[in-house]
Amino acid sequence: MAHGNGHGAFAGHHVAAGEDTAVFIAVGAHISKKIDIPARDAGKILDAVSYLRQTQSGEPPRLGRRVAIYGGGNTAMDAARTAKRLGAEEAMIIYRRDRSSMPAHDFEADEALEEGVKIKWLRTIKEIDQTTFQVEVMELDENGRPQPTGQMETLEADALILAVGQDTETGFLQNIPEIGFQRDGTVIVDDSMMTGYGGIFAGGDMVP
Repeated sequence: MAHGNGHGAFAGHHVAAGEDTAVFIAVGAHISKKIDIPARDAGKILDAVSYLRQTQSGEPPRLGRRVAIYGGGNTAMDAARTAKRLGAEEAMIIYRRDRSSMPAHDFEADEALEEGVKIKWLRTIKEIDQTTFQVEVMELDENGRPQPTGQMETLEADALILAVGQDTETGFLQNIPEIGFQRDGTVIVDDSMMTGYGGIFAGGDMVP
């Protein structure tokens, strides 16, 4: 196995030169996804990965008394529970689907609720104006997809933590023309996990 320095050319060069018969690349999903929320005057907004990383390093950011967390996965639960443990009077998760559709483990949600975290199901943030959030109530269609209802609510929070998922960094492979990518940026592989470049394999979060 070859350990690269983060550059696709490194992997391709070593295979082409015969220095390695195969290279397996498994880059984890460590880049927070971005979403577009209209903000007339945005307050404090940060992504969950950065928030948890800063907290783990012993330098948690100051978020205020009321913290909103946008997302429904395990990372959202971790961020909400962490905010509560660090002294937030209110930690509120906003999620656009219902509990049965939530990607987080049931026990994660149960433990978050036990620690005092509030969860607003079937809600999506439409606009932010400093500490005021306009959210729309959603309903699920026959296929389980959230659909807008036109019913709006106003929520208040001093900070917003975005926990809407993570992406992998695959840009370092873009200079290898034989390697293909899905629309979401993940790497196309065959049944053996090999990419379009013979001898370079990929797995983990960076493949579909």
